[in-house]
Amino acid sequence: MPLEPPLALGPFRLRVDPARAAAYARETGGDGASVPLAYPAVWLAEPSLFSVVSDLCVELDVVPVHESQSFAYDMPLVAGESYDLRVTMSREETPPRLIMAATVATPGGESCARIETLLRLVPRAGFGSAS
Repeated sequence: MPLEPPLALGPFRLRVDPARAAAYARETGGDGASVPLAYPAVWLAEPSLFSVVSDLCVELDVVPVHESQSFAYDMPLVAGESYDLRVTMSREETPPRLIMAATVATPGGESCARIETLLRLVPRAGFGSAS
């Protein structure tokens, strides 16, 4: 699956689930009283987004390995509220990786956050693949 030009996905209307946000906060050392800054990472695992990553990895015969993630906020997310997530995916050859750049906005279009996720694309050889 070529990603040249970069592949744009969304917007996806996603909600900050209060129970999931509180559990995520506790699991990452927070008190559960506010939405963790890294909470949008759970949205990147949504089937509508992750299926694109999964299909690309199958095609390239690679395994995605989380390399890094960064978040920049204009305003905090609020538990129970819905937001629009837009993702742009592009590939780098050296080193081989997938770059996911995302924006989070209110339904009215007000910017909330920018997210960058880097996934290193590691050949399946050595992971039990026939290649």
